[in-house]
Amino acid sequence: MAHTAEPADASTEGRIQTLIHALADSHVSVRWNAARELARLGTVSEPALSALAELLKDRDATSALWARFAIARITGDTGKHLPVLIEALADKKRVWPGMAAFAIAGFGPDARAAVPFLARELTAEHPDSRWSAAGALASIGPDARCAVPDLVDALQDVDEKVRWYAAWALGSIGRDAGYAVPALIESLNDVDDDVLAYSARALGQIGAPARIAIPRLQALRDIDNPSVRAEIRTALAILSSNAP
Repeated sequence: MAHTAEPADASTEGRIQTLIHALADSHVSVRWNAARELARLGTVSEPALSALAELLKDRDATSALWARFAIARITGDTGKHLPVLIEALADKKRVWPGMAAFAIAGFGPDARAAVPFLARELTAEHPDSRWSAAGALASIGPDARCAVPDLVDALQDVDEKVRWYAAWALGSIGRDAGYAVPALIESLNDVDDDVLAYSARALGQIGAPARIAIPRLQALRDIDNPSVRAEIRTALAILSSNAP
């Protein structure tokens, strides 16, 4: 599908030129961040396409990955570039852990073809690969429903960041994640407050299939942590309104 570049004001044009220059920086992290920012700016970054195409040849595979992501976001051609990013999930030697999944997350629901590959990453050796995969599944939302059993297993991960990203993903999937309700109720016992909060939120997002969680949530409604308490009470309000 053809796209039309948005007009850029003078300050944005200057910013884009600065970012184009940064794509050739000697520090890889500068190149990564420049490509990501160009992707965030979207179609107004069209003047950077030639420099991004050059970055695809970079000896640093992660720099090339972010260049491809930016090109896809600027041109709108997700279908052409997503398969290459999916392949990068398996490139454990050259691509920085978690970066491929992190890039895929930027496509949101348009990355639904990556779901089975992201589900496999939930058992990757490096925790950054695992939590980034869960985060990408969260960004895809309901279309990631086939990954629910894998996300349930991830709720038991030794890394707390993986656990709360898994809970977040299950909540993003919503009603179709009903299979996860018993595991999410168990996660309300987690020692990490973020896991507890995201598990409560997920139960509320799942809705009616999670009504069995109401007694456990009621027992926690006066928990000390105010942000966790807010998530629990919100979930209770949602589930109680769904009660027969």
